[in-house]
Amino acid sequence: MKNVENQRKEERIKEEMINLEEIEKALHVIDMNNGFVNFGAMANPTYNALVPEQLRLIEKIRKEKGQINFILEGHGEDALEFKSYPKHCVMGTSEAELIPELLPEQTKVNTNTYYKNCINGMLTGNVGEDIKKLKALKEVIFVGVCADLCVMDFARTYARYLDQINKEVKLFVIKNMIDTFDAPGHSREEWLDIAYKVMAQAGINVVENYEELEEKEKTFGLKR
Repeated sequence: MKNVENQRKEERIKEEMINLEEIEKALHVIDMNNGFVNFGAMANPTYNALVPEQLRLIEKIRKEKGQINFILEGHGEDALEFKSYPKHCVMGTSEAELIPELLPEQTKVNTNTYYKNCINGMLTGNVGEDIKKLKALKEVIFVGVCADLCVMDFARTYARYLDQINKEVKLFVIKNMIDTFDAPGHSREEWLDIAYKVMAQAGINVVENYEELEEKEKTFGLKR
């Protein structure tokens, strides 16, 4: 009986999988690790406020047959980054895991997870080569934390990589689905404003929320 059930499950998964060359939309969820949100030296629990809208967006992308990518910190014990920041998100610890609300999404079809050892996830593993496989890609969305560090670096490098491979794609970042932190010498409001301006200058469409994203998609002919 179990073999029959497993076979049916495998068949359902195959039916749900999308040919990479047919994917038109991709969402990148950046650094929603426990170690940035829930506990640890770098955690900021206020980031939990981003989750409901992120989940809403994930549901939209799945309905539109898009791809979900989780870009997460997963450091080695001797990471050079620990000279600049407190030790955090070490691979094999619960800090490196995706937050519980998003965790069920990580194992679904048409989903990738990339672990990075530095701020810029575009420097990780096969991200660039995997982008090349998305022949029909028309739209990419960036959400997550921290807006002026990991989100901004990833999004800007992604934009320049598209230039390098001569591929035209509409890029978006959504204000109510990204955030950064307050700390001595690091004003949250100031650095959010800087991040918005830098990403806009890089050719990324900065929109307020889900609703404005949908309006922009209609304007650009991206709405399925």
